Order: sequence, then structure tokens, then C-alpha cells
Amino acid sequence: MPQATVLVTTRSFGREVPEPMERLKREGIRILEWREGRGLSETDLVAKVAQADAWIVAFHPIGATLMDAAPRLRIIAKHGVGVDNIDIPAATARGIVVTTAPSANDQAVADLTMALLLALLRRIPEANASVKAGRWERFLGFGLAGMVFGILGLGRIGQSVARRAKGFGVDLIGADPAWPEEVAREIGIRRTTVPELFAQSKAISLHAPLTPETQGLIDEAAIARMKPGVWIVDTSRGKVVDEKALYEALVAGKVAGYATDVFETEPPVGSPLLGLPNVIASPHMGTPIPGSRCSSWATGPPTPFSASCATSGRNSS
Repeated sequence: MPQATVLVTTRSFGREVPEPMERLKREGIRILEWREGRGLSETDLVAKVAQADAWIVAFHPIGATLMDAAPRLRIIAKHGVGVDNIDIPAATARGIVVTTAPSANDQAVADLTMALLLALLRRIPEANASVKAGRWERFLGFGLAGMVFGILGLGRIGQSVARRAKGFGVDLIGADPAWPEEVAREIGIRRTTVPELFAQSKAISLHAPLTPETQGLIDEAAIARMKPGVWIVDTSRGKVVDEKALYEALVAGKVAGYATDVFETEPPVGSPLLGLPNVIASPHMGTPIPGSRCSSWATGPPTPFSASCATSGRNSS
């Protein structure tokens, strides 16, 4: 029987924190590496995936063609939670299990969400640039206390953001097809529909997974329902937002500001959003700092807006 082989393509796995990789090696697992974002040959990837029994992936697209090139592949492990880069039906048809790492980064993403929101409201990047340039200007910002804060998607990350935001004295509202009744009652989140959330919120935080139903959810029609001068933060997936419609709304002032860790295309080379002063951007960096405290693994069924674990194929129960 051939030696069990794991293909690692995520950039960070086993590098910042070596213990997971070392553990695999102690178990006698053969490791093949092809790190995403390094400009490596796809031909080399195909040659390596052909030898793999398991694949640890971040964002590289995995479709039917790559699966067909991997006759030994039995499991794809997402180094994160979103599985929009993996063809789940194709995996299911081939008996390949797909797993994610629920709660691996929910606290870190919630921290980043609040950091982006506060930086946006208080104009911190502008103020920082001004002072470092030798100027001493006033930058009037906005406070969170009393603001209606809408959270779209109340999975682990959305709930963690809600807990943090509650401490700032916001009026919390939320929308999610799979409403977490007990948690929402405990935190104090009022339930709304998606259109009501758009209409009532002064600030909106997006925590929806990318699905056919959520792609382009924040489009021209959705923005038209929002309050003038709304603030939007996205730490979910870039394609949840129609960036063309958002750009026009930012220029017109309908949307006061946008802070995002994600884009429709990453990296966002040439994106017109990057030229706007009311946009704050970070490079999809929600992963926690190595060695920082993360919450324990959690269980729970996936939901349309708050899916945190996806399985397919054999042993999916």
C-alpha cells in the first residue's frame, strides 16, 4: 500500500506554526507542497495532486478537472471556513469529503471587523497620514453609541462581532435565514429581514458565505434601500458585493464609507475602489496571529448565511 500523502497548498499552513506539519510527519505522512500565490506551475500542481490522498487548501480553485487528476484523493481540508473555491457537487460525485476549520479564525475576524469599522468611522488612516506628513488637521468622525448596527449573517463570526459591538452601546439588528434564537436573545439582537436591515441600519457588517443566493447581494437595488450615508464593512467574501454599484454609491455619497478585507478579485489590481478616500482596504488578513488564543472547535449544522462547516461525499454525517 502506498504511503499516505498530503498535498499542502495553503501559504501559511505549517509555516508560522510548524507543529501541525511536524505532527503529520511524525505520523509517517508524506508531505507535498505547492504554495498558493507563488506563481508556481499548474502543471506541477497536477503532478502533485495525482499523488495526494488529502489536500489542505486555502483559496486555490478546485474543480472537477483537478479532482479527476487525483484518483487517490479522499479528502479536501479547507484551511479556513469558506468553500466557494471548491466544487462541492463534483467532490460529492467522486466520494471526496470536504471539511473546514470552524472557529479557527472567528475571533480574529471579529476583531478585524471592529477595527475596520472604528477606523472607518473615526477616519484613522487619514488622520495618521496627515500627522506623519507634518500636518495637524481635525478629522471629525462618528461614534458607535446609539447607532443602529446591522449584522448580515449570524454564524460564529457574526455572533462574535455582535458581542463586541454590544459593548459600544449600539442598537443591534440582524438577519439570517437560520436565526440563532437563543444566542440572539442572550446578546440582544433584534431580528429583521434583509430588506429591513438595509433600511434601518446606519452601519452594516457583512458575514455571509458566498453562495449563488448571496453573490452580488449588495447591489444597486440593495444600496438604494439603505439610509443615506450608510457605512459598510465586509470581512466575508468580496463577491457578496457588486463593486461597480458600490463604487458609484461611494462617489455619490449614498454610502459614506466602505472598509473591506476582501475583493471580487484578489489581489484587487486596478480596482477603482482603491482610489477613493472613503475606502479602507486590507489584504484578506483575518487569520489570527500565530500563537494567539482561538476559540475551541465547535459543531453545528451549516446554514445559508452562517455556514461554518461543509461536508460532502463519504463519512459526511
